[in-house]
Amino acid sequence: MRSNHGISYDGLKYALNIKESYQSGEPLTVMGAAKQQRLLMPEHLLSNDLALMQYDDPLALAVIATKDPESPMALAAAIRMGPHAKCKELITGVFEVVSDATKHELVADCAKLLTKNAFSPEAFHLVRTRASNHVVEIREAYRRAMGDNLRALLDGKMAAREFVEEFIELASNGNLRIDIYRRLVMKLMRSDAVRPSVKFMLLERLDRFPQMVKLQIVSEVNSAPDTPEYQTLKQELRWIYETRQKSQTPQAPQTPINASAPRIKAADLVGRSQIDFGAAAGMHQRNSIIKPAEPSLRRNTNPPIMSSGGFSSRELSSWLN
Repeated sequence: MRSNHGISYDGLKYALNIKESYQSGEPLTVMGAAKQQRLLMPEHLLSNDLALMQYDDPLALAVIATKDPESPMALAAAIRMGPHAKCKELITGVFEVVSDATKHELVADCAKLLTKNAFSPEAFHLVRTRASNHVVEIREAYRRAMGDNLRALLDGKMAAREFVEEFIELASNGNLRIDIYRRLVMKLMRSDAVRPSVKFMLLERLDRFPQMVKLQIVSEVNSAPDTPEYQTLKQELRWIYETRQKSQTPQAPQTPINASAPRIKAADLVGRSQIDFGAAAGMHQRNSIIKPAEPSLRRNTNPPIMSSGGFSSRELSSWLN
């Protein structure tokens, strides 16, 4: 229920959820066609024709405008918040706080411009144009940086691990459209000039990619010819997949063999069975799994993917869960 001041309990909940997403490093997503989750982009916030559900709440937009590390998203959120501030005095006050609390100078300047001009249509047109141009400028700058890094990698002037970390960082923070994001990753995976170690590291960081990019990588490796390089990549991918499946399988409770044996507490079992998923599969450290102490997880010398011809469609779809 929304009060006459423009504040609602749902809005507070949305704002807190978005704040938690920023703290955990999770990307903001919006429901797209066929009920698929899409990355929230600056264009979505700048469009007056899109209903964005929770992202249309002024408190949620205020959190994005102040917390987002990238100026295009923060600026777009502040502009989308503007009409709310125009209509409600309390939201006008929140909007003024946003202009002071944001970490981006451009966001503060545009917010103050809107306030100074009483949220006039002319002021909105001016800041929207500036925001659209800014999104293009930032994306171009990030793409140039990615291109420079690739040349440095191929010339041996940049380490593979450093390249992969910066590639993911630039792709995520550059607000790249998902089709461009996917195309860049697949060029790396298909290129004969890129060392296999780079491709291994991309697979190890699979959970840091958007879902559509993640599925594209899995499908590409799965359908690749059985060259020695791709056979090794398939083996690595199968190992990552099986590790993930084990993490989702509940462990059976253990019971004492006889009455004289000391009872094992559940807390003791959990304490010695947890491992870091990043250590097990090289993926993001936010994930963790329950793994029995014995037998230890080992890579198969003859992985099932080699004999089965790849992942089944059911297995492929599980990467989106």
